[in-house]
Amino acid sequence: MTQLVLNIENPAILPSLKKVLSALDGVSIAKPVRKAKRKTELEMAIEEVRNGEVTYWESVDALIDHINHIDK
Repeated sequence: MTQLVLNIENPAILPSLKKVLSALDGVSIAKPVRKAKRKTELEMAIEEVRNGEVTYWESVDALIDHINHIDK
């Protein structure tokens, strides 16, 4: 499917343009897709804490031992 994006400066012609385009066989009007705002790393980290998705370590040494164990 080929898409064509039109920039309309005069919104008053939009209803007429939609009627003309809809009358053409095989032409449909797609609704614009709005991109969701992407979360920052900080926002994702705060969300993880709120959801209880955290791991606690007794010490830094315990964390390092765990990391070293995973790599083997």
